[in-house]
Amino acid sequence: MRHTALLSIAVLVAVTGCGTKTNTTATPPRARAVSCTLDVCGIRKIQNPTESDIQRAVYALDTVKNDAFLILGPTDMTYIQTTGDQRNGFLVEYQENDVRHHYRAKRKLNADEIVKTLGSYSAGSDVWKRTAEWERITW
Repeated sequence: MRHTALLSIAVLVAVTGCGTKTNTTATPPRARAVSCTLDVCGIRKIQNPTESDIQRAVYALDTVKNDAFLILGPTDMTYIQTTGDQRNGFLVEYQENDVRHHYRAKRKLNADEIVKTLGSYSAGSDVWKRTAEWERITW
């Protein structure tokens, strides 16, 4: 039953765009701004973060002081997440719909790359996928 419900949700998302709205002036014609939540270290959540919100959150991450992570996505099963800081670089992973579609960047990204990656993801563009080479994570 749960599998059927998840499949129904996935089909609905594919057809309706999952809370997206077209923004043809600020993004490429096929991109759609996605209704996302940015989870900042499990402490604070920002609904539909701006690029400035994302930049502030990325540059504030500090692995010495706390659990330094960000999770950005429209659902608990579809998201992009990063951990790290400016000194050590950032690990980044994304998941699409279920754990069978979970991927990790093969290299660490720097802060500017993470800001661009998260900004692109939140805008509904797939430009972020070209930031790194990705490998599937198997559990």
